[in-house]
Formats: sequence, structure tokens, C-alpha cells
Amino acid sequence: MAFELHLDPMTALGFMYIFLRMSGFFFLFPLFSRPYCPVHVSIFLALLCAFLLAPAVQIDGEIAPDTISDMAVLLTAVREITIGAMIGFSALLLLLIGQTAGQFLDFQMGFFTASEVDPVMGTRIPLVGNYLYLFSIVLFLSFDGHHYLLRALKESFTIAPPGTPFSTAGIPAVLGFMSWMFRSALQISLPVMAALLLASVALGVLARAMPQLNLFVLGIPIRIILGMTMLLSITAIYASFFSDVTADHIGDIVRMLRMW
Repeated sequence: MAFELHLDPMTALGFMYIFLRMSGFFFLFPLFSRPYCPVHVSIFLALLCAFLLAPAVQIDGEIAPDTISDMAVLLTAVREITIGAMIGFSALLLLLIGQTAGQFLDFQMGFFTASEVDPVMGTRIPLVGNYLYLFSIVLFLSFDGHHYLLRALKESFTIAPPGTPFSTAGIPAVLGFMSWMFRSALQISLPVMAALLLASVALGVLARAMPQLNLFVLGIPIRIILGMTMLLSITAIYASFFSDVTADHIGDIVRMLRMW
């Protein structure tokens, strides 16, 4: 028995654009990319999401296969990959808040030379930075942040449907997200850094009062103990802060998509 599948060219082209946007997201956001998620699993997830979203996505009539050139199809494909990658990169910056804050603290606590290899970025990151990064991932999943992120990705097809003209207006917003990430990381690390600064001042005064003490050796464990104590004390505050930031940042991603 023969089975024939007739697929409309317009539907096939629209499905390809949806798949490319989903692929740009899944291959960049760390929860769905290597090494946390194998490549074939990421491809399967992109195909599955594209298959589920295809009936609900409206394709611009100007991208009909019989009215556009090969170069227009290529430019639209690049645009879809770029939008998906921008969403994934913007969401990645959310998880990098903890890692960046940890790097600030590692330098002050004396852990900067004791680093680990980050399998996602392929670089070496300090201990506290890796701890806060993994803690951010746990918080992101516990707050159902991945659900809201996928919902924002779905809304992107309504805000910027495939086939609309290419625009670079959203790139400055993504660059603004980077400065926002550093600012948020500094806000998280400020209480611990302030405590370590006071400890340094106290050790400096003590060194002037009792120069016979080897405060260089004594100061290292004091800074580590004080830093870890302060880090544990702000864990609940960080969880609350990260929850609020996640909701606000996903809303900012949706507003960024409106610029496209």
C-alpha cells in the first residue's frame, strides 16, 4: 500500500523558519545545550516545539515560495536563527548573574586562584562563582523559569512573525542586558564585599597596633570564614532577588522582541 504525503510549500517553509528560531534558542541556552543536553536531544526538542507551534504561527504572506528569491529565504533564515540566539543569550545572562557575583567575591575572599573548568563556556571559573551559577540554575528551574521562557519564545512568533523585515533595533537592548547583568551581580555581592572591606580595615588597624603578629597568614582564613558566613546569610535574600529578577527579565525579553 502506497502512502503519499502532500506538503504545501508555504507550510514547509514556515515550519523551517520556526525550527531555525527554536534551534538558535536551544543551542545557546545552557539548560538545553551541551554538556547538560546532548546535541541530538536539542535537535529533537527544537523539532518537537516547531511541530507543536506550527499550526498556531501565522506566516507572513510575503514569504510565499513562489514570490521570493533564494537570497530572501536565506536572509529570513538568518534572521530566525538570530532571534532565537538572542533570546537564548538574553536568558543566559540571567544565569550568569550568580557566576559574575561569585567572581567578585572570589577575588576578595582569596579563592580566585582556586578555579574549576566550566563545561558550558569552556573556561575556568572560581569556586564561589561556580556555586552561585549552579544555585541559579536550581532556582531557575524551581521557579518554573524555563516554562515562562518557552512561553516568551512562543509569543515571539506573534510579536515578530517569520517573514517580517529584518531589523537590528533589538541588538542595543541585548547589549543593555549585559550591563544589567553586571549591575545585578554587583548588587548581590555588595553585602559580602562590604563585610570583607571592614575586615581588611580591622586587620590593617590591628597590624599597626601589633606589628609582631603575622596578620598576612592570619588574615586569609579570617576572610574566608567571614566571606562564607556572609554568603550563607544572604542565600535566602539571593533566592528572593533572583525570583523577582527572573520575572522582570523575561518581561524585558518580550519587550526586546517588539523592537524587531
